[in-house]
Amino acid sequence: MAAPPSGPSNSRPDSRRLADFAAKAAETFVSAYYAASDSPQRTNLVPTLYLPTSSIVWNGTPVSGQQELTAMLNSMPGSKHEVQAFDCHALGGAVDGASFTPPSITLSVSGTVSHHTPESSSALHPSTSAPKSATSSTHGVNRNRTNFDPDAPITSHPRAFSQNFVLVNTDGEGGVACSSNVGKEGSVTLTGKYVVQADSFRFVG
Repeated sequence: MAAPPSGPSNSRPDSRRLADFAAKAAETFVSAYYAASDSPQRTNLVPTLYLPTSSIVWNGTPVSGQQELTAMLNSMPGSKHEVQAFDCHALGGAVDGASFTPPSITLSVSGTVSHHTPESSSALHPSTSAPKSATSSTHGVNRNRTNFDPDAPITSHPRAFSQNFVLVNTDGEGGVACSSNVGKEGSVTLTGKYVVQADSFRFVG
């Protein structure tokens, strides 16, 4: 006979630990991902956050793995992302005392992005190109409105975007390392290193 399922008093602490870890990992990944995306070295940095076989769809266009992703990044002008919000959920994973199996994570991100030319205002103000956290991004958006350039190409003006990821833990190269302290007085450290297994980016409106 199968053992009865664990009661709420047993399962809730582990579920909360997984949820807290996923939230911390997602925050760390979002900061690293969009910093890499907006970096002048993005063609070297961004592909290291993906698997060679990652499933990618960029605004309706399928992109197959790291090589095609690198080619696409080479063909695009520079960018500046402003993250406004993100949401995440842990998939699987387990916490049993000090034993930890990192979960996969679904991650949804929304915000605005400018793809600029060398003459556009977003390129002329590099100090504003760092991505903002979800808690400060609205202030960043308001400040950047003062840099609006009516003569810049229409493609360089901010556009709303939505991006959805499936993140998986990896023991290989690349990825974003994440850690979170849980338990009494942070007695247990949960760690993982995440890469993108699937990614869907789309402009909104």
